Amino acid sequence: MDDFKQLTEQLLKFYIDTESIDDTGFENFFDDNSSIIGTGKHEFFRNLHEFQESYKFDVKRREKIRLQIRDLQQEETELGDAQVLAYGSVVFTGLFEDGSVCFEMDTRFSIIHKKVNGKWLVQHLHQSVPDRDQMTGEEFPVTLGKQVEEAHRAISALGTAYYHISRLDLKTKKIELVKRSRKMELGISQKSADWNSQFEVIKDVIAEPFVQKYIDFFDTQTMAARLRNKESMSFEFKKKDGKWFLAMIVPQNYDKDGNVTSVLLANRDVTDEKLRELRQEEELREAKLNAETASKAKSAFLFNMSHDIRTPMNAIIGYADLASRHLEDTEKLSRYVDNIQICGRKLLSLLSNVLDLARIENNKVEMKYAVSDVREDFTNCVTMFQQQAESKNQTLCMTEHILYPYVYVDEPHLSEVCINIISNAVKYTNAGGTISCKVAQRPCENEDWCDMIISITDNGIGMTEEFQRHIFEAFERERTSTITHIEGIGIGMGIVKKLVDLMGGTIEVESKLGEGSTFTVTIPCKKASKEEALEKKNQNPRSKKSLKGVRVLLVEDNEINAEIATELLKEEGCIVEVATDGVACISMIEKADADYYKMILMDIQMPVMNGFDTTLTIRKMKDDKKAMIPIIAMTANAFAEDRQKALSVGMNDHVAKPVDMNILAPTMMKYL
Repeated sequence: MDDFKQLTEQLLKFYIDTESIDDTGFENFFDDNSSIIGTGKHEFFRNLHEFQESYKFDVKRREKIRLQIRDLQQEETELGDAQVLAYGSVVFTGLFEDGSVCFEMDTRFSIIHKKVNGKWLVQHLHQSVPDRDQMTGEEFPVTLGKQVEEAHRAISALGTAYYHISRLDLKTKKIELVKRSRKMELGISQKSADWNSQFEVIKDVIAEPFVQKYIDFFDTQTMAARLRNKESMSFEFKKKDGKWFLAMIVPQNYDKDGNVTSVLLANRDVTDEKLRELRQEEELREAKLNAETASKAKSAFLFNMSHDIRTPMNAIIGYADLASRHLEDTEKLSRYVDNIQICGRKLLSLLSNVLDLARIENNKVEMKYAVSDVREDFTNCVTMFQQQAESKNQTLCMTEHILYPYVYVDEPHLSEVCINIISNAVKYTNAGGTISCKVAQRPCENEDWCDMIISITDNGIGMTEEFQRHIFEAFERERTSTITHIEGIGIGMGIVKKLVDLMGGTIEVESKLGEGSTFTVTIPCKKASKEEALEKKNQNPRSKKSLKGVRVLLVEDNEINAEIATELLKEEGCIVEVATDGVACISMIEKADADYYKMILMDIQMPVMNGFDTTLTIRKMKDDKKAMIPIIAMTANAFAEDRQKALSVGMNDHVAKPVDMNILAPTMMKYL
């Protein structure tokens, strides 16, 4: 008998060596009417032409994968009529370019050879993979057969997402490689191995905190019990190299009692997803921490605010009670009234700081730059605290090094920065202490600009290093006024920092507990000339007009506020009439002559009809003179949006309560 094993070797060599789909040379091995059958539903070919087209497709799909064969076992039987049956098994191995194993597959085959024109050709070929699970994917040739249908579906589903799939027999404790990607390894190098030895190799690449969890998860003694009535189990692990992977165990085969006998082990790289999840968790933790910090800050603010408002309020009520008992003693009465005014200004300062912070945080603050006399403006800020410093026997001094007397700055906001810092220096420096205020300038690279450097130094109580890191945060105080006996709600320095940032500057603090503090503010400023400064002073000269004889309609529902405002206006020479709500106001205007009232001072929050609606009604009056009467909002609604709302409904101006005639009188004069 001819050497049919050699024929099979030649056929297999032809199969694995083919690199081109052209001139395949099938006629040297197959009869034109050959039938070829594989295990898959797409592997039944009625003739050589169908098989050749499929084979060309497989050659294209191989790409970088190289095929090898080994362990060819074959036997032959004569069938008669010039036919021979050859049957046996062979191992196909797929290799990557670097020689690493892509897959291995044991294949059984049966070939019927027929002698045609003196040459043995394949008349029928049947190959199958009855007992082994093989890999699936783009790199696996279809014509090499495929696994049984259930395993095929499971691996197909897993294979799209998992880079490593193995089959573990829970009875024999043998693990077989089904699919592996070179993107991420777990130390598995063999096609088939004993589970215990292979597990030790894998365990070495797992990060320490996860080793015991990994051991428990892959415990083969309990795996079947844990998988009972489950479709799968999964857990995330971290490798020593920092990458994360998701391990999944899927039941594959069961015994007659329904116990799992073999499983598929699948691993998927989830590094990107895990890092994203960890970032989200960190962001949530930070958000929670920020929320808790904000909540604590709010609580501290309310506590400090309540305490620091009650302190001057108690003083006001107490001094008012004492004043009522000493109406005949002018000296005591004068002192009590002075103290009431001081406490009232402290209350107003607290509220003003809260409004300032709200305006800044709501982006309602606009920087308005104008020419400033540096020496004059800084001196004014220092002078404001001279009396307060003297009352504590403190030394408050000022030094200067001014190169450019006139610069463009937002003087009101810069003054607010200086006032806050100097106020704190005086407040937190003990009796007999020293506060040094210095203003200096230095040139910038741009010759039209300079840096203005303001330093406030004291030898007061100082601050800890820890608190210095938080001093510019809103509502932060190192010690409450209960401990220091110094009032404040902890928002002044927060305002300072935000204003300095808006002006494009910087602020630094140096302090030592018990020795004092130094605050240094640096603000970039555009230089200005003396002529520009004089031009500013000549603009809008102080009005010489008087309010004497001006009839004003005061619309105010609060009797006390109405009484105070009436008395203050009368002292300026005004004739005042009062309406208690918007309806009364409209009625009084309608009954009066067109020029009877020269101006209306309008409260906003009133019963029956509020100030906004009242203004809108007045502006729609048929009498043009009455409709155009000047209206100034005089209200406790002091935010920037309140002012904007007042102007939008037709009011001419807005003045916040409490009434300050130094502000109200000039405002009124603008519209006479």
